[in-house]
Amino acid sequence: RKFGVRSAIPLARALALCPDLVLRPVDISYYQQVSEKVMSVLEQFADILEQPSIDEAFLDCSKSAAADPYEYAAKIKVAIKERCGLRVSIGIAPSRSIAKIASDFKKPEGLMVVNPQDVEKFLAPLEVGRISGIGPKTRQTLKKIGIETIGQLATCDVQKLTDRFGRNGLWMWRVANGFDDEAVQPTEDHVSLSTEHTLDKFTCDKDRILVYLNELVDEIYGRLVRQGYMFRTVGVKLVRVDFTIETRETSFPDMQAKRESISSVIEQLLGRFSFDDRAPAVRKVGLKVINLISVQEEESQIKMQKTILDYVSMPLSDI
Repeated sequence: RKFGVRSAIPLARALALCPDLVLRPVDISYYQQVSEKVMSVLEQFADILEQPSIDEAFLDCSKSAAADPYEYAAKIKVAIKERCGLRVSIGIAPSRSIAKIASDFKKPEGLMVVNPQDVEKFLAPLEVGRISGIGPKTRQTLKKIGIETIGQLATCDVQKLTDRFGRNGLWMWRVANGFDDEAVQPTEDHVSLSTEHTLDKFTCDKDRILVYLNELVDEIYGRLVRQGYMFRTVGVKLVRVDFTIETRETSFPDMQAKRESISSVIEQLLGRFSFDDRAPAVRKVGLKVINLISVQEEESQIKMQKTILDYVSMPLSDI
């Protein structure tokens, strides 16, 4: 960072700023696994959880954290560090926009609380670019009309802003005045849930690999229960030392909701992989459940099917 390298800048620009920059290979699958693990921790703390991106989340903790928001957020940071080995930054505020701004302070491990009575004082001196959604072009346009700070944006004539920016002008003005009241929206249903574990010692010992996979069952099942899902398919994933990825899956005829439905098929799935002398050792194992449906939706479908069957079986004289 001291060389000016920031996230999302072009790679060529980053190398020009820091010629000795060490580049690491991209592993999107691994990032997704880590993201799911972090979100599973957040689910335990949030009244409502919204995940807009792989590395960001909004939590509505109005009920859970009412007594002491700072202490509650500190517990979240500790939980993520202990279970995921990651440092996170948290911003606490009356609105999503202000919370996001607050979370950018003191990275990579910051914790900032902006109380309702302090919103104006907190926002006023900040550059307008601190507001997520105001990009370089909008900043330049605002600068031309004498607006460079959020405080200046807040005191600007709202009609002047809407004339220049349309609905976005009203939105910017509302955020600058702390009037952003957009609620945290629950993240849409997942298609699958998964978790992975990198082995301390790479191996081709099938029994040892089975032990590692069985240790992942409780985590996956716990997340299913917390999120209220049933599943139809279970999958096992192996990553070899040469980084080849192999997966095996099995599906049930009906939706499942029991832990045993996961644990009972792992050994069978593992038997479909090769562990002979020619097979590369395994460096990482993964477990996933696929084809998810909420418990409420499954119950609704069963009720609908029963209604249809009852209707079909009625004597013609009764129809």
